[in-house]
Amino acid sequence: MDAGDLLKDISRDVQTIVHGEAELVGADLSAKARAAATAAAAAVLGAVVALVGLAMLCVAAVVALAPVIAPLWLRLVLMAIVYLVLGGGFAMLCGRRIAARGKPDLTIPKYELTSTIAGTKAALGGS
Repeated sequence: MDAGDLLKDISRDVQTIVHGEAELVGADLSAKARAAATAAAAAVLGAVVALVGLAMLCVAAVVALAPVIAPLWLRLVLMAIVYLVLGGGFAMLCGRRIAARGKPDLTIPKYELTSTIAGTKAALGGS
């Protein structure tokens, strides 16, 4: 085996290592994206169930307010406002939690990829 073949083998091996590192980073991102999507789906499902329960409570409150506030339209508007404020607050809270959890930590994969590339350049005599 001459030096040219050896360099080709080294170059091919280094390319395989670099591609492997890139695939690892991609797989890590995929796993974190799946976890974030699952958390988001659970939050949406929880929000829908909570909204159904809140709607039932609002209907009960509208009926219970009849002796205090006579016009039905006024009771409905008041409860709609309460409903919108609570729903908006819950959606904002879930959005913040999802945003905080959705940021993957790429410091280790980035370090490994850059050190692999730097080692490859050094081994091949590049700058």
